Amino acid sequence: MKTKKWLFVVIALLLIVGVGGKVYMDKQKEQEMKNQLEIETNKIEAERMSVVALKDTFVNIKSVEFEHTGYNEMTGYYSMVVKMTNIEGDFVKFDYEFATNHPNEISSWGVIDEENIQKAGKTKGKVKVKYSNGSESEV
Repeated sequence: MKTKKWLFVVIALLLIVGVGGKVYMDKQKEQEMKNQLEIETNKIEAERMSVVALKDTFVNIKSVEFEHTGYNEMTGYYSMVVKMTNIEGDFVKFDYEFATNHPNEISSWGVIDEENIQKAGKTKGKVKVKYSNGSESEV
């Protein structure tokens, strides 16, 4: 009789630990998904803000396509690789850094092609943007 009680207690404890562990793991996974969504949302917003800064820096931009965006937590800067096309259909690929706390500045240019595509000035019209996650909009 005592053996049956102990067996029942052990099975009940294992069941409680198993269910508790499953609930804990599910909550951890849910929190991780929320964090990833927040990181992705912040990245897309930084890309959008950087396009506004590009429009204030270069004239005649038709489209900007983000090929890669990374974030450095220590410096607070996003590093972005883009393909920028002008209204004549010419394009240049280059990288730059952008910080959301300095929304009007683009820094650390990788390639400068002032002769053809990257002409200083302001783009007044809408620019077609393809973000790093594949979504598209106009800025």
